[in-house]
Amino acid sequence: MKLSCDIVQDLLPLYEDDLCSQATREAVEEHLRECETCGKQHTAVQELTEPEVEVKPKQEKKAAAKSFKKIRNRWIASIVIILLLIPVLYLGVGQVRGVGPSFSNLRQIYLGNRFMHYMEAGDYEKAFEYLDLRNTKQQWLEEGHIPAEELDHFEEDTKARFLALGKELEQAGGIQNVRYIGVHGYETWFAAEYKGVDRQIILWVTKDGVDSGHAELSLTDPLEAMVSWNYTMYNQYTGVDISDDHGT
Repeated sequence: MKLSCDIVQDLLPLYEDDLCSQATREAVEEHLRECETCGKQHTAVQELTEPEVEVKPKQEKKAAAKSFKKIRNRWIASIVIILLLIPVLYLGVGQVRGVGPSFSNLRQIYLGNRFMHYMEAGDYEKAFEYLDLRNTKQQWLEEGHIPAEELDHFEEDTKARFLALGKELEQAGGIQNVRYIGVHGYETWFAAEYKGVDRQIILWVTKDGVDSGHAELSLTDPLEAMVSWNYTMYNQYTGVDISDDHGT
């Protein structure tokens, strides 16, 4: 079947899309072999026709997984930010109210907890390291009630007294079940079992360590004498009778 050039050019789109009959296809192909002009037209039509891109199921899954990962990462980032903001807001409220943990007393809370941890463990040498010796000595030197030369061995004297009291405390059974209760300004509150009784222990803590404390006992008791270590040492240097109750 012979076809004219006009008919072949009209049929080329159908031929390219494989929408014509077999007989028409054969006639078009015969004409294209013989006609240079229509052959060029056929080549031009082929160049204009964009091949379909097949999206494979594997590629679809990979794209979906990538999108899900982005969404998941955004959610994780949002949750992390919220979790970081909660303690900041909590500490900010404590800072404004002056009650509870705040930005200005976090170190004091830490030092108080470490001191009580080692007291409970019976490691009195480690507990001694958390005493604020420097500021106490400086204060006493400024007050002038104790001659400066008597404070030359203040650290050694305090450690010897503290460890001796630790031995007495161990003989009395030590302290158990220490719990942190809370903080008010620079007062850090704890509870602990001592001699079968649940005792409240208050520590006054500076940024350098435990300045003093109170366990609602007489200074003749080893626990009271240790947490109130600066009163104990002051009495030792000044000769004041330590059997006098302190703060009770």
